[in-house]
Amino acid sequence: NFLIEKTKLTSVKIETPLLEEYDFSNDNISKDIIIELKGIVSIRKYQRKALLKMFNKGRARSGVIVLPCGAGKTIVGIATVAILKKVSLIVCNSTVSVEQWVKQFVAWAEISTENIKSYIAGKYYNELSSYPDIVITTYSMISFGGQRAKLSASLLGEIKDREWGIVIFDEVHIVPANVFRKVLGLIKTHCKLGLTATLLREDRKVGDIGFLIGPKLFEANWLDLGKAGYLAMATCVEICCQMPKEFYEHYLTGNGSLRQILCALNPNKARVCDYLIQYHEEKGDRILVFSDNVFALRSYATKMTKAFIYGATGSTERIKILKNFQEKKGQTLFISRIGDTSIDLPEANVIIQISSHYGSRRQEAQRLGRILRPKTRSSKAYFYSLVSSNTDETFYSNKRQQFLISQGYDFKTVTKIKNIDSKKNLVFEKKDQKIELLVQILSNYHKV
Repeated sequence: NFLIEKTKLTSVKIETPLLEEYDFSNDNISKDIIIELKGIVSIRKYQRKALLKMFNKGRARSGVIVLPCGAGKTIVGIATVAILKKVSLIVCNSTVSVEQWVKQFVAWAEISTENIKSYIAGKYYNELSSYPDIVITTYSMISFGGQRAKLSASLLGEIKDREWGIVIFDEVHIVPANVFRKVLGLIKTHCKLGLTATLLREDRKVGDIGFLIGPKLFEANWLDLGKAGYLAMATCVEICCQMPKEFYEHYLTGNGSLRQILCALNPNKARVCDYLIQYHEEKGDRILVFSDNVFALRSYATKMTKAFIYGATGSTERIKILKNFQEKKGQTLFISRIGDTSIDLPEANVIIQISSHYGSRRQEAQRLGRILRPKTRSSKAYFYSLVSSNTDETFYSNKRQQFLISQGYDFKTVTKIKNIDSKKNLVFEKKDQKIELLVQILSNYHKV
């Protein structure tokens, strides 16, 4: 394996990447499975192009397909399994994503549900002898190096021992290189397919994907799909929010962590967020508010009496909150970076970003992708990035927008929202409320 990997890496460096092809049509040893796409499935033109890049003359190439969020990456994955008709393993980033893949297979493929099994923490299928045709699990379940329960260890042994026709790596760009190597080292497969919305990594290790899985087979332009009606057309706006004088004085003298929380909890930013939420809720829109800073996330959501989800939210509670949002029992949901990938919220058409992960272009693209799925009610989507003026956020914001600009999107910059000062019932209307927030921030910071 080491020699193969070394040879592939050398080939990538000299810009002549090796192609791995699986002659599945002449493979009479690997088990065939019974699966077809349902008659209601209509493969779009760009999806067909992606599949044609992968399949040629009864052979399947290993590689990566890049499609925007909402453009049907899962359908492409299911279609590859239906074409190959070999035992398949799908590896996802989260348990929520595993459940979504299971639902998608049931919705779009003619296959017995007994032949689709999920393998996630705390939930296992019982009959080891059943050998399901399709297994869906997470990267962490395969790569976990600690002590396992007896049943969990047996199931992992089954995954390791089987010879898979194809392994599909969902959200392949976000997997740390060491985890990815471990997963690939444990699994025996004829064909590898990576699915992602953006081939971007801020650690510059995107090349690892090329030689661990294969080259980029197909990539679709976001704006082109929007113009063709496959994605919602998005309006992107950066809103600059001045800090109150008292906040800015502490920002200038504070260290990195204090500066971050002051930027995120800028009360003027909170007022803009509240204004936008009220404006879009009155129009009947569905809103996601993103914040990487959990303290800010909880503070905003609590102040505005909205539901929120972050990493520590229990699985049961998380599913309940997401279901309520999907069933229109709430128009606005506050969510941390866990919502960047693998959570399906097609109802949302507005995103307000109040805090982010430095200059991550990938995160900016992933978040915009949350609202690009075409809507039955409206074809318009809105992406607002709230930035504290004259702070580090301004620098990082410019960097974050680079990928979307390269895809053809324009960012409109707004320095002041008309009528916001006359708008009643917004948070932090009075100066003493802002000072009280500052005291709370400083008190919590010095406790840490």
